[in-house]
Amino acid sequence: MLYRQDAIQKARDEFHGGKTGEVAMSLVNKMLRDLDARRASEAERGALPSAVTPLAARREIASPWPKRMAILLVLITGAILAAWQWRKNPPTPVVNPAPHNEAVPVPITAVTNKFPAPQPPTATVLAEAAPTKGGQPATFVQPATSKVEPTQNPTATTTKSSPTSSNPQKAARAAPAAERVKASAAPATGLLLPPMHNTGNPKATGTPRIEKQEHLPSPTERAETIYQSGRETQRAGRPEDAIAQYQAALALAPEHAASRQVLAGLLIDTQRWDAAEKVLREGIDLPATRLASTLTLARLFVERHQTTTALDLMQQQAASGEKSAEYQGFLAVLLNRAGRSHEAVERYQAATRLAPSEARWWAGLGIALEADGQSATAHDAYLKARSLPGLPPELAAHVEQKLR
Repeated sequence: MLYRQDAIQKARDEFHGGKTGEVAMSLVNKMLRDLDARRASEAERGALPSAVTPLAARREIASPWPKRMAILLVLITGAILAAWQWRKNPPTPVVNPAPHNEAVPVPITAVTNKFPAPQPPTATVLAEAAPTKGGQPATFVQPATSKVEPTQNPTATTTKSSPTSSNPQKAARAAPAAERVKASAAPATGLLLPPMHNTGNPKATGTPRIEKQEHLPSPTERAETIYQSGRETQRAGRPEDAIAQYQAALALAPEHAASRQVLAGLLIDTQRWDAAEKVLREGIDLPATRLASTLTLARLFVERHQTTTALDLMQQQAASGEKSAEYQGFLAVLLNRAGRSHEAVERYQAATRLAPSEARWWAGLGIALEADGQSATAHDAYLKARSLPGLPPELAAHVEQKLR
């Protein structure tokens, strides 16, 4: 009895899990699938036990990694292609229109893919401002006029499309860029330039510098300095050294009137007449020192008893002394000494008009009028001279004598 139960149990195990059971189950399962495929009737299915049902087909779960790797590969390939296309064909810069300007058509002759090379910065001060190196924004340059003239880069290639173009892709890209430029309503007011790099020169930096420049004195300023030094030397009792300094000042600035006058005076004091006359005649040739040099040289001739020569010199240079009371008065003195009292009266009157408060000219006018036979008018001139200060003692005594 026990043997029989073991046999039955073994048969069940083989039917469910053993090799024979696996074969039997496979056949039954195949049969049921065939019946489902043929859509068998209930009568055909009734031959099988009611507990027998077809097993579901095995489904193998596919791994998701192959799909993910394929998608990742496609994305990487697309990114590489997009980057390569971007580097090969950078976007064409679009010129922004300026507001409130009339539309001006701009002829397009060539479109380039590169900006022109920046010019090296110049030294100004500017004030002129050079950008520094590294990470500096671009400089906005305002053009002088509102019109945009087409520029032509010598290194640029023409992108005008034609049937015989060797590169149709570039021609196709240039056409939209040209249309964008033509679509602008007004010319551009500025161009955006790339930043200029510093070359390492501290003077080319963007920060303006104020450099102190040493002031170089002019020849006239240097002559004035030497003249002041000569005055100190002269006051110190060294006339020869002072003469050398005055001569040096005139060598720098011949029109320095003070140096010429003092030098001539020193030469006259030391009785170097010829040297003094040379210095003064050189001064007469210069407009800036003509008047003073003429008066000094005329007085030098008078001291040397050359009155006629002095009078001739004064009359030759009369145009330079028309507005000088000193010149008119001294010329009147020379004319009166020469016996030309009527002419002397005219010159004295000119001197009194230019310097009405100068007593010397009124006294001289009285002397010239009396010599010309106008005693009554001479008396009035003497009265005017006595009423003014500054009359020299000798002239004052002469006036008092005439008024008695």
